[in-house]
Amino acid sequence: MGKFNKGVVLGGVLGAALVWLNTTTKGKEYRSKLVDHAAEVYERVKQEVQESGAMEKMNRNKYVALVKKTVDKYAIENDMAQNVKNMLVRLLSSQWTTFKKEIKK
Repeated sequence: MGKFNKGVVLGGVLGAALVWLNTTTKGKEYRSKLVDHAAEVYERVKQEVQESGAMEKMNRNKYVALVKKTVDKYAIENDMAQNVKNMLVRLLSSQWTTFKKEIKK
């Protein structure tokens, strides 16, 4: 299978998942819970950085490592599945620019 075909298949799967999350009641509930979890973990990461005073030394790689560590702790506390943990890590890792701006304020 060529790169193009893999891209088409992957795009189709991602599109189907997004449609499911946006149209079904269960999907909307799942998305809402995921966003709630992400917001709570984000606040924990922000608080940890502020308490440690590590923002001057913080870069994207350190931020992602801190997100992974915090999500792992949070997942154990809330008995989360691996795929939910992975989704939270991806979602929060993409927020580096926003995080950097908020911390510097």
